[in-house]
Amino acid sequence: MNETKEKQSFLASSIVIGASMIIVALIVGYVIDYVKTYDNAVITVTGVATKQVKSDAVKWQSELSAQTGPSAADLQKGSLDMQNDLSAVLAYFTSNGVATSDITIDPLSIDPLYQTPNGIQSGKFGYIGGTLSNYALTQDIHIESGNVDDVTKLAQDAPQYFAGKGIVFSTNNPEYYLKTDTLDALRSQMLGSALADAKSRAQVITEGVGARVGNLRSSSVGVTQITPVNSTEASDAGAYDTTSVEKLLTYLVHTTFTLK
Repeated sequence: MNETKEKQSFLASSIVIGASMIIVALIVGYVIDYVKTYDNAVITVTGVATKQVKSDAVKWQSELSAQTGPSAADLQKGSLDMQNDLSAVLAYFTSNGVATSDITIDPLSIDPLYQTPNGIQSGKFGYIGGTLSNYALTQDIHIESGNVDDVTKLAQDAPQYFAGKGIVFSTNNPEYYLKTDTLDALRSQMLGSALADAKSRAQVITEGVGARVGNLRSSSVGVTQITPVNSTEASDAGAYDTTSVEKLLTYLVHTTFTLK
């Protein structure tokens, strides 16, 4: 009888121990599988967000110029003529929608020119020798404005207008920008869209293998690309086009998701 009880007790103990080992094995296997999943079963996807935007800031530089004779009287008259030309330019600018506060005027630049055996030489940067031929007068005018449309039209019309007035007026092409506040607001909005796009792409990819997208494990933001509309321009260092009013703003988000 005692021997039977001992056998039954031994058998029960063996069953308990065996069951415990199976449970432990299952737990360990689950942990190992979880760790392997976390470490290896991931998907890396790049999300993209694009938006066409209109520039809301413009920079435009123009220049007045004239030449005088070599005498002091010539120089004095040339300086007065430049003042009159500048007044005419500023009046034209303000009558065409440019605020006075948006205009910056550089000091008048006077460059003495000398006649030498090799031709006319500038004395502006320290040239010595030859005979004083005349003076070249220049004055730069800068506009920074949020009134993009009016400044753009002004840059197109002004050279011909002043040529008709006998004023020597030259200009650079306007440069177009997005204000910092505008760019910051768009960035916040579009990064969320790029992240959603990344998750959507990951879901499409994983559907084919019977997996599901889990949690976001890591993310990083790519460089900002601001390019002309319909342009294929891109750069690893980012791009900022200043030649076009209408721009295409692109943000990339590089993401890694776990898989279930």
